[in-house]
This record gives sequence, C-alpha cells and structure tokens, in this order.
Amino acid sequence: MQQVFYNRVNLNLICLNRSFLIASLLTTITLFSAFTANAQSSTEIVRQSLNKGVNLSFLEHYWTDPVHLYEKEVDDKIKDIARKGFRAVRLPIAFDHFTTDGNTQLNQEILRKIHLIYAKCLQQNLKLVLVYHYGRLRNDNLYSENDRIIRLWKQVMQSLRVYPSSQLVYELYNEPTTDMDIWKSAATTLVRELRKEDPERIFIIGGANYNGINELLTMGKLAVDDGKILYTFHFYEPYIFTHQGADWTPEKTYITGFPYPFKQNKMPKVPDLNDFSELAKDYRRYYKEATYDYLFNRIKQISDQAKRQNLPLICTETGVINFADINSKSNYLRDITSIMTEMDIPVFLWDYDDKFSVIQHRKIIRSLKKWLR
Repeated sequence: MQQVFYNRVNLNLICLNRSFLIASLLTTITLFSAFTANAQSSTEIVRQSLNKGVNLSFLEHYWTDPVHLYEKEVDDKIKDIARKGFRAVRLPIAFDHFTTDGNTQLNQEILRKIHLIYAKCLQQNLKLVLVYHYGRLRNDNLYSENDRIIRLWKQVMQSLRVYPSSQLVYELYNEPTTDMDIWKSAATTLVRELRKEDPERIFIIGGANYNGINELLTMGKLAVDDGKILYTFHFYEPYIFTHQGADWTPEKTYITGFPYPFKQNKMPKVPDLNDFSELAKDYRRYYKEATYDYLFNRIKQISDQAKRQNLPLICTETGVINFADINSKSNYLRDITSIMTEMDIPVFLWDYDDKFSVIQHRKIIRSLKKWLR
C-alpha cells in the first residue's frame, strides 16, 4: 500500500514537472514570438521611412584620390535633396579605398566624413543608408575576405554606435558577384557576426548577380534573420534603355536613342547584329519590355513572390543613364516610382547628380513630383 502511495506521489511529481516544462516552453515561445513581432514591427517602420530615396554618389569613386573625396563639400547637395522632397539618402562607400594599410584599418578621415554627412542628413530630416561598395569578395576567397569585411564594418559600427537605428541603416554589401550558394554563406556570416556588434541596427541584404531579383528570391530569407533585416534588389530593366551608351558594358550598350515607352518610329537604327549576341536579344524584345504594362507586371510578380516568402522588400537602386533622351528618362522614372509605390516597395533612385543624375534636367524632377509629394 505504501509503495502504491509513493508511486502515486512520484507520478504526480512527474506530471507537475512536465506541466511546468510545457508551461515554461510555451512562455518562452510566447516571449520569443512577441520579441520577433516587435522587431518586425520596428523594421517595417524603418522600411517605410526609407521610401523616396536617392543615392549620393562620390565616396564609392575608388579611382579618385581619397584626399579629394574627404574635401568634397556635399552640404548644399544634401539640402537640395531634402528641398526637392526626397526623404532618404543612400551613401555608397568604397571602404577598401579608405584604409591606412590597404587592408583592414580604416582611415579616421572617412569616419569623420560619415559623421558629418549623418549630421547634415539629420538636420534635414533625411534617413541615411551606408552601403559597402566595390568589395573584393570572390568565389575563391570567401573566408578571408568575409573576415576582412566584418573587421571594416565593425570599425564603422563602433564609431557610429550612438546614432539611432531609426535614422541610420547599414547595407552590408553591394552587388555581390559570387555564385549564389557562396554569397548566401557569406551573407549569413556577415549578419551573424555584425549583429553581435550592433544588436538593434537594421541590416539590408541583397541577392547574388549584382543584387538580382531572381537570385534574391532563390536565396530567400536567411536562417539568421532576427526580424531586423530588409531584402534589396536593383531594377534596371530593360537594360539597353537604362544603360544605353554605358562604356562599362560596351558589348550591349553602345547603341543610344532608345525611346520609352517603345515607339517603332523612334527606334534607333542599328548595324547588322550577331543574332546570338545579348544586344540582339535585348533589341528584339525591346518592344514588349519598354512599356508600362511590362514594368507593372514584372514588379508585381516580384512583389507577390517576396510576400509569399515573407521578405520585407526594398529597391535600393533604379535609374536611367544621362545618355537617354530626357523625355524618355522622365517617363521611365515617373512610371517606375509610381509602380513601386503601388506595390509598397520603397525605392532609391540612382543617382542625385552623377552619371544617372535626377537633377540633369528640370523635366526629370517635375516627372517625380507626384512620387515625392
């Protein structure tokens, strides 16, 4: 009888322990879910605030002496960006160009320059995104190069730690060119290690193939996603229009004069093309890609797939080169910003006053007035 009593006591204790463990587990899950929900809510607020942005191009100019870049005055440009109605600035930086040892130690001058630019953006009520441009990551140097990128970013983060995550965002690496699986591994490591340095900051990550959208959707949400990551893509379709005349891809952009939207009687005459060349393929399908309907359906497809994967999406680059006809350039930027807005995708134009300038002509800004309101 006594043994039966003890057995019942032990059974009750086991049940109580199980109930306690289950309750603890449920509490932990609830707290984690609440934490994740709060993080996602804060991230969404930041994502929405990054809309109506423009890239300020100069600190990624690795071909220019760093001394000249430190001395370059941009206060008036930042004031003009705010005055025109933009709400955010994306600042590409070739961090590798600003090291004292050519490798891992950042020059203090570049950090001072970033502080000054942040202060000016804050004064003008502009959000700021810093992005690592022109990195050296390749398929054959994943571990050593990723480690070096992390060291450089940590110096930036330590220097800018006091600035609120609602005002300052980090895009960890621009337009990776490695294989997709290698980039996913690199991106995972970047986020995991840099999160230790800055627990609250919003990070932006894109896909391989120059922040290609197909590669981003294939990569999907990173396993280390803590609710404080935005996912970016760059949109330059159709490429022979947005990059016409660009000298860095001469095999497919040497023809200029493409109209947007497509008009057969405005199409440039071309020499005989190799039927298998990229330019020939782009030229033959231009009639269907250089239209509002194509852009709308393409971006809607992107938006729908991202929503199915629960990817908070942002477009950190889209734009048209200065060689394009002004009317066509204005039409394209008007359409692309309108469509992105309808699809709830915050967007940054490339760029303020460089090779894809949005202040190239007053017609361009006029075409953006509805978007910038």
